[in-house]
Parts: sequence; structure tokens; C-alpha cells
Amino acid sequence: MRLTLVRKQSFGELARALDAGEVDLAVVRSNVMPRQGLTVAVLHELPVVFVVVGKARLNSLADLRRHRVGVLRGTPENLELLDSLLRLAGIDPAQVTKVPLEPETLAAAIDHKQVDAIMPLAPLQGAGRARLLALADRVGHSKLRVFGVDEGEALVESDPAMEAVELPRGALIGNPPLPAEGLPTLAVTQRLVARMQLPVSVVNDVTRLLFTSRMALAADVPSAKSIEAPQTDTGEGLAAALPLHPGAAGYFSGDQNRFFDRYGDLVYVGAMALTGLFSGVGALISYLLARQRRNAARFTDQLLGLLGRARQAPDEPALQAVERDTDDLLALAFGRLSSGAIGSEQFDTFATLNGSVQEAIARRARQLGHERAAAQAEALAQRSSAPGSA
Repeated sequence: MRLTLVRKQSFGELARALDAGEVDLAVVRSNVMPRQGLTVAVLHELPVVFVVVGKARLNSLADLRRHRVGVLRGTPENLELLDSLLRLAGIDPAQVTKVPLEPETLAAAIDHKQVDAIMPLAPLQGAGRARLLALADRVGHSKLRVFGVDEGEALVESDPAMEAVELPRGALIGNPPLPAEGLPTLAVTQRLVARMQLPVSVVNDVTRLLFTSRMALAADVPSAKSIEAPQTDTGEGLAAALPLHPGAAGYFSGDQNRFFDRYGDLVYVGAMALTGLFSGVGALISYLLARQRRNAARFTDQLLGLLGRARQAPDEPALQAVERDTDDLLALAFGRLSSGAIGSEQFDTFATLNGSVQEAIARRARQLGHERAAAQAEALAQRSSAPGSA
């Protein structure tokens, strides 16, 4: 499998690139998810902690009022995350001064007392941990304190893109341990996501290669050890808000293993004794496959209708309505795939046709843009040629 790396400046740009079809896979954060992206794997867990340096009496989010918080990697996403946490906790973000920091400016900000606390928002392995150790060596381990988000369990109900976690003793620094005891807080996750339209078989292969190569990758990138499978209980919470791609779900559930590859001999030996049973099973399978074909045919007919509407859309509002209906139909197809109402092969056919609809929408959008520009040019020419025009 060959991958082409596409670099972007922020998680938001990555999410928009995937929605626009510029990329097939993207590394994003759970609080900045693309509309067209489904989870393949969790790459890192990013706990929300606040490191206090000095004598400031800060022990909770509420204590941050009228104080300065240094946000490491002060990207718009990180600053917005802090504002979201403050709002969820009932605190006006305007009452907290946010100071964007980069790793190279962190030491100077501490030396010049520019911040009262720091929100590192980094994985517990690798460079994030090394920065905390360097900071402790600089100011003294005894002068570092840390607090989390005590209201984590309640805030998760308001924002399912986050999850409640508890950092174990010494999770940030081992000796002396920081935190000194278990620390409840919130976390966001950094995820590998795939476009909804990416074929199930391709995502299945990507997932298999990623998880079977973790230890080899960790030799060069230690944080690869933290790559893990997402939650698969789709009933509620994070798993419901950030669903799995069917290709990844197939790998985690083992559905890619073929039954007859493993138990072919046993089936052969017992075939004569279980002829009647197999006949019934065969009839049931035939019925289910026929139902899948009927459901897939209905989706195909609807997509063909959308394709015709896209090609003949008279204006941009009509074309936008086609795009909305296409997105709704794609979401419905994913639901039918998860429930077994359609099979993966039928869904691949659907996804291919859906790509044709998307191309038709883009092509018609360009045509409408050209027509609008031509109409404007013609109107301008008529005004210029009218009697009395300068």
C-alpha cells in the first residue's frame, strides 16, 4: 500500500481537506472531526491538565478567573478547546487570559512570569513528557503542581467528543510522582479517520497494516505504542458520536476471516449428516442476500435520481439541495450496512455511484458559475452600449 503525505497547518484544515475529497485519510482530533470522516484508530489520548508553576493558588477551572493560562501549541483548535471547557463549566472565557505558547518560548514565559498555569495538551509519551521533565528541572520539581477537570463526568454529557479519564499516580513525571495521586480529568483523542466513501476493503487493509506494524513503528516513533482500537459499543457516548468506519469495524470484530478457510474440513465431514440443516441455512442465506440486493437496488435507484437532478439543477440552491439529499442517503446507507440490511459488496457499488454523483455536483457547480459570470458580463456590455452611457 502506497500513501502520499499531504501536510496541513491545523487539524481544522485537515478535516476540511477530507470533507472536500482532497485526502482519503487524515489525522484529526475528536473535537475537530470532519463531517465525512469515520474513525479507523485512536493514535493518542490527550489529557487536559493544567500545570501550575509558583505560588498561584489554582486548583480548579473556576480558579482560572482573572489569571493567565499559557496554551502550548496555541493553535485556534487548542484555544477554542480551552474556551469550550470554560463555557461548559459555566465560566466566561473572557475572564481568563489565554497566552499562546510554542515549545521554544515556554521557558522564557516561565522565567518572566508571563503565565500562572500551562495547558500542555500533549500525549503522555514522547516530546510532551520530555518538556514537562525539562520544566521541572528548570524550576524545581517541588514547585510544580497539576490539576485536571473535576467536572469531567458531567461535561462529557454536554460534549461527547471528550471522554472522562483518570491519570494514574506519576503519569506525567515519575520521580517525584506528578500527579501525586490519581487525577480525574477530561481528554480528547487524536484519531486516524477515513472518508465514508473509501471502500471497506481498503480501510480493512489499512487497519490491519497499522495494528500489525505498531511495534515496528515504535522503534522509530515510541508513541506508536499508544495506538489503540476505538470504543466499539455504539450505544452511547464517544463511540456513538465518533463511529467506526465499517472497514475498521470488520478488522476489530474479525469479520475479515473467512469461515470456510478455517473450518472447511469440519464442514466437509459433517455435510452428509447435516444436509437438512444446511438446506435450511442455505435458504435463509438466499433470502438475506435477496433482501440485501433489493435494498441495494433501492439505494442505487435513488442515487441515479440524484445524479439526474445534479446534472439538470437550474440554480445553486437546487444543487445544494441535491448535495444535502446525497449526504443524507450516504448516512442512511452506512446505517443499513451496520445493521446488515445491505452487504459490503453492495455498499462498495453504492459508494462508487455516490462518487459519480459528487463529481456531477461539482461539474454542475462549475457550469453554473460560468453561466453566472457570462450573464454578468452580458449585462455589463448592454449597459455600456446603451444610449447616453459613458
